[in-house]
Amino acid sequence: MPPPLDPQLATRFAAVLDTLLPAHPNGGVAAAGSLGIGPEVWERCGPSGWADGLAALDAFSRAQTGQAFADLPGAEREAVLRGFDAADPGALGGLVFHTYAVYYQEPRVMEALGLEGRAPFPKGYALETGDLSGLEAVRARGPRYREI
Repeated sequence: MPPPLDPQLATRFAAVLDTLLPAHPNGGVAAAGSLGIGPEVWERCGPSGWADGLAALDAFSRAQTGQAFADLPGAEREAVLRGFDAADPGALGGLVFHTYAVYYQEPRVMEALGLEGRAPFPKGYALETGDLSGLEAVRARGPRYREI
C-alpha cells in the first residue's frame, strides 16, 4: 500500500502528471493532473506510489535549475522531465504506463475524443465495415495448423 497522497504531495505529483499529459492546445482536454486522477495513478504505481521517483525528480530538478520540479514553469518542467528520463532510462516507464491507462479511461477525456464516457461493454461500440480484400492472400494459403 503506497503512502497517503497528502495535499502537498498531491500538488507535486499533479505537476508531474500535467507535464506528462498537458492540456490540449484548443482547450478540449484538460491536463492529466488537473483532472484529479493523481490518487488512482499513485496507487497503481505500487507499494511506494511514486514517492521515490518524485523525490529523485525533485533532486534532479534542484541540481539542474535550483528549484523543485513543481515550482518550475511549464516549459522548464518538460525540459527537466526529459533530462531526468535521459539520465535514468526507465524511471518514468511505470508512471507513464499507469498515467496513460487512467487518463484515457477518464470519462471527460473519452468524451473529448468523441467517445461515450463509458466502458465499451455491455453496449459495445459501432465498428465501421472496412475493405477486407487485403486478406485474400492469407485466406488462399489455407490453414497453417495440423489437426490432431
